[in-house]
Amino acid sequence: MRRLKFRRVADSLPNEPRRRRQAVIRWIYIAGVVGLAAVLGDIFVGSLFYLRSEGLVVGDPAVIAAEFPVTIREIRVHQGDHVRAGDIAAIVSSQSVTEAIARLTGELASREVRLSELRVRGETVDAILGFAETRHLIAANARKELETLMGRGLLPIDKRTAAVETEYRSEQDLGGLKAEKRVIEDEVGSLAGVLGEARTAIGELRRLYGEGRMRSPIDGIVGRVAAEQGAVVRAGEPLFEIYGEQRYVLGYLPTGGLHDIKPGDGVTIETGLQTAEGIVARVEPIAAALPREFQGAFSPVERQQVLRIEFAEGETPLPLFTKVRLRSGIVLPHWIRWIW
Repeated sequence: MRRLKFRRVADSLPNEPRRRRQAVIRWIYIAGVVGLAAVLGDIFVGSLFYLRSEGLVVGDPAVIAAEFPVTIREIRVHQGDHVRAGDIAAIVSSQSVTEAIARLTGELASREVRLSELRVRGETVDAILGFAETRHLIAANARKELETLMGRGLLPIDKRTAAVETEYRSEQDLGGLKAEKRVIEDEVGSLAGVLGEARTAIGELRRLYGEGRMRSPIDGIVGRVAAEQGAVVRAGEPLFEIYGEQRYVLGYLPTGGLHDIKPGDGVTIETGLQTAEGIVARVEPIAAALPREFQGAFSPVERQQVLRIEFAEGETPLPLFTKVRLRSGIVLPHWIRWIW
């Protein structure tokens, strides 16, 4: 028997190209939905699972400030200049320092004169003291001999009275000289200590004033210049801000996330299309106010925990005061890792 071949009707043939196209569209749609969900999830809850914050590139700061009221005579550095420790940043003058040095020098000179007088008087007392002791010894021996003669009836009583009076005066003079010597020694010792402190104070004042030369305390880059030539600056007001050459990122760690950030973790530092790798050096136990660049004009002052991030070895540090974005890999908390 001949086998019959099944023939399909033409209008029931499967449309395979259309079915394949629909599958591709379906997968594209699913991928788009998943991608959109991932983007939205990253926007709204991504910061819970990894570090996403902002920071500033800064250096260890130092301030050149006046210890006393000064007048700016000359400014030798400008913003952005590289300086070395000891370089002269400005020349200043201070009338108050000049008057203080003159007054202290005058007081020092008067005390030195007084010290010289005391030492001369002490040497005089030392020279007389030996004769006073000899005089007192002779007077005491004379009185004893006169009392012996008086006891034998060979001498009137008025002679004994004169001898006692002479011995008394010699004893009085000797005691006065000894007391004066002790007082002079004490006063010389205390005055010498005061003179030493006065000389130290004058030397320290001259060192701080430095003949009006304000010097840089560290190697670095001049930041803000807060003084102008001819201006009068009060004591304690900063003249210059200098940032150390070793730059790092001062970042801010939003609290309340599910991720753990600890020293040694890697961080990506981004600014525009430029990226650099960094390492968390320290997580400060404080919450500091964010810079004005990170806050709205009318919003209350926001505070966040501070991070210090060093640039990784081989990375070129970004310029000072560059505003950067900080990102880390997804860091799961301990309890999620344990469950996983």
